[in-house]
Amino acid sequence: MDNSEYSQINPENIFFNAVKHDLRNIMPTSSEISHLWSGYLAESMSITFLKHMVAKAKDRDFHDVLQFALATSSQRVKLMEELFHSIKHPIPNAFGEKDVDVQAQELFSEEFSVKYTRHTTKYILLNYSFAFSDCTRPDFRELFSGFIDTAKEVIARADDVLIAKGLFPKSPLIPVPDQVDYVVEKNYFGSLIGSERPLNVVEINNIFTIMDYKRTMRALKLGFAQVTKSDKVRNHLNRGLKMADKQLQILGSFLEKEGLPGPETMDSQVTDSKESPYSDRLMMVHVTIVLAYIVLAFGRGQTNTSRKDVVLAFSRLMAEVMAYVKDGMDLLIENRWLERVPQAADRQELTH
Repeated sequence: MDNSEYSQINPENIFFNAVKHDLRNIMPTSSEISHLWSGYLAESMSITFLKHMVAKAKDRDFHDVLQFALATSSQRVKLMEELFHSIKHPIPNAFGEKDVDVQAQELFSEEFSVKYTRHTTKYILLNYSFAFSDCTRPDFRELFSGFIDTAKEVIARADDVLIAKGLFPKSPLIPVPDQVDYVVEKNYFGSLIGSERPLNVVEINNIFTIMDYKRTMRALKLGFAQVTKSDKVRNHLNRGLKMADKQLQILGSFLEKEGLPGPETMDSQVTDSKESPYSDRLMMVHVTIVLAYIVLAFGRGQTNTSRKDVVLAFSRLMAEVMAYVKDGMDLLIENRWLERVPQAADRQELTH
């Protein structure tokens, strides 16, 4: 059969006899516990942020998106707690009412809150996609499959509102080619110091996506630095702001050379409030953990970017972010804010 014949087959009409499992005989794997544990931490963090954002949202459209995201995360936490109970695993402390003050003044604009929710949900969607593919127990797969669907809905609602209000951060436009072409230039990959070839769409997307997320994270750190009660946390955040400025300049230079715009700054979306809606622990854990998304984006960019100078820049910038994350982890440990991830039995300790 050729492709045209296969395309006529409806996959839904292919019979599959589902295998039934007795979950009492299937121990959850380390991969499954990993995704359940980290997902619970992320969702409890999301709830604390969203509670304050929903309380301060005045625009009906923005409020509805944030309220839907809050309800979605709250439902996920409930379902994950049920699964924790079913496998007799302790529920993480994570985050809760003690980490948020809904009465505190507005720290970020409604526009920023929706854009932030969109970014974090994209990260959560990516993690739940990995979770679904890593899990084998039917109850875990069903859980994460549902989470993928609701994450897509949160992103779609946020995008629709931002587009309707003319606030969606669109990536640069390029001329549509009139024909298919093949690479014949031996110097297509360029060199470590530059390239004569314009950026292709994959490279543009990698750079713009990383810059867009870094713009959001810069504004978040700016707001946190204003309201934290800890000098050490403030110094760490201010160092992160300087690093972000330098990295944004380097990444932006690739787009500027092609006459392409980068994402707009979001600093104006931070209010002048000095009253913290969030605990220092929540702010530090959030900033440290979500930077993993930027590291992941740099890593993905390295694998599908062709220009050597861009790959080199991604490698250098990723190393800087990872060093900053390590310092953040040290600060979390120093303050006893880092909850221990479930780990394997310590055989060295057990046998001595």
